[in-house]
Amino acid sequence: MKVVTWILRIASIATFCAMAFLVYWLLDSNDIWHWNAPYDFIVTVFRLLSLIFFFLTSTMISGLSSAFAGGVLPNDLVVGLYNTLVLKMWYMQPYGVSGPMANLEQVWTSFGANMFTVLGALWNNTFLFLYFLFAGIGIALFLQSLSKMDHKFVGGAFLSIQAIVILASYKLLSVPNLDPFPSDFLVFLGQWAQILAIISFAYLEVSYQMIYSHSVGKPIEDREETLKKQLLALRQATRKQDAIERGEKVSSSGISRSTSATAFSFLREAIERKVVGTQDALENLDAVSDVRRLQMYVDDLLQTDSKARDELTAKAAAPSSGYVIGSTITGSAIRFLSVIAIAFVLMSPSVLAIIIDLPIGIRRSMEYLQPEMMLLLFLPLVLLFPFAAMVITWFSKRAEVEKDESTKEEDESKKARKKDLARRRKEAAKARKVRERSRRKRARSEVEVDEWDKALEDTYRK
Repeated sequence: MKVVTWILRIASIATFCAMAFLVYWLLDSNDIWHWNAPYDFIVTVFRLLSLIFFFLTSTMISGLSSAFAGGVLPNDLVVGLYNTLVLKMWYMQPYGVSGPMANLEQVWTSFGANMFTVLGALWNNTFLFLYFLFAGIGIALFLQSLSKMDHKFVGGAFLSIQAIVILASYKLLSVPNLDPFPSDFLVFLGQWAQILAIISFAYLEVSYQMIYSHSVGKPIEDREETLKKQLLALRQATRKQDAIERGEKVSSSGISRSTSATAFSFLREAIERKVVGTQDALENLDAVSDVRRLQMYVDDLLQTDSKARDELTAKAAAPSSGYVIGSTITGSAIRFLSVIAIAFVLMSPSVLAIIIDLPIGIRRSMEYLQPEMMLLLFLPLVLLFPFAAMVITWFSKRAEVEKDESTKEEDESKKARKKDLARRRKEAAKARKVRERSRRKRARSEVEVDEWDKALEDTYRK
């Protein structure tokens, strides 16, 4: 499954690059891809703020001066001197203002003349800025989809790239369209708008298949890796036991310390599930023989049954790589052909009229060629899928799951087992705390002996 996921990941990268390049190439005729567009947008916003700031401060100072002067407007020299100081202190001069203004009337005239010019430049630069913004968001979400394997990142990358075309269409730029709609199917397939739609749909299809392959194969790979670590820890513990029985010195190496914790974790889980004994057996170190029996059972199982490892890791239940590749190609091809055929039929009134054999009066009416007619044809098809989902959900809720009625004796036995399990957990927790305190108090030698080695050595010294 990992190979299939990587193949689909490469296909997703290729389709996204093709979709992004096609959008860039189709809109390049409008001369909108200027790398200085973000800088121009920021400068335009700053110039607009400078113009508003200059107008407000000049008007406010003139009003305050006239209030203190008894209603008389300040001298032109004072206003010009103040405006000169404002322009020198301000980092960027207000739009359209190149020198000091002697009176308030000039400030009002300059503000009214330049305000609409700045707003027009801001309107154009905003669209240029949004083109680059959506492109950056689309690329960022696309990279996230490759690592996080989440549907929302795939959908976000797709919508961000398509938003560039939508904004360009709103700005009345030259964008690929199907007006007039071709009546020939081959001509319909050769339209740039249809090619962009097919590549965009291919990106969604391949990306969703990639996420599906990852979601199916990743848990199995993780479980297989966990099983390998547990079997390795079990084999390491058994070898230590055999070495102690032969009287050999068990070295406390870095590998031993690293695997002992995994061995204890695995054995506790097995014992708690009543595979190799009880919790008391572990506390009394009587599980040593159970470890050997478990190792012998695992070795015998792997030797006698060639599919045992696959069954333990649920690898046998996972679909094969060939099946996933075949189903992906078959399903994608069916969806591609269905989408193209349905789009051509529903967007071509003449084809639909021939199929359903409409009267000649309807086929020659002006309303038949309006966009509203297309909407009426699309609406039932679009609502078909939510309606089918609602029906399936409704029937699934009606199916009641029968619950097994348990007797009072069974309920009491369940409660007793729960109480006994809770008591055992408390005792195990207390025992762990006692061992932790004793381990902290015990003086450490130069070569530290791990918990598993210490337990085995103490057992076989008796």
